[in-house]
Amino acid sequence: MMNGSVTATGVTVALAATSPLGSAGGMALIASNAGNFLVTRTGTTTFTALTAQCTHEACVVSSSTGQSFVCPCHGSEFDTTGRVIIGPAVAPLRQFQTQFADGVLTIS
Repeated sequence: MMNGSVTATGVTVALAATSPLGSAGGMALIASNAGNFLVTRTGTTTFTALTAQCTHEACVVSSSTGQSFVCPCHGSEFDTTGRVIIGPAVAPLRQFQTQFADGVLTIS
């Protein structure tokens, strides 16, 4: 888990090269006062950010298989775009916009 800070533009996370999101393919749970987010680094400067709140019963989706995110409560599994792979959840996770500049990821 990594911590994010709430700013006027969204939730920001400083990314070191050694962090879980330091290179493409990395996945992490970002905790902040504005909520929890599941983030995947998809390229050098590109990321996907999803709500970490499961659409089944609102548990925090907190683990990953390296390819997908898994809810610990009932086993729902989501791909890195938020699409349901395995139920009982039927609705996808909400996706948020991201920006990356100067080593800082912003989720808005």
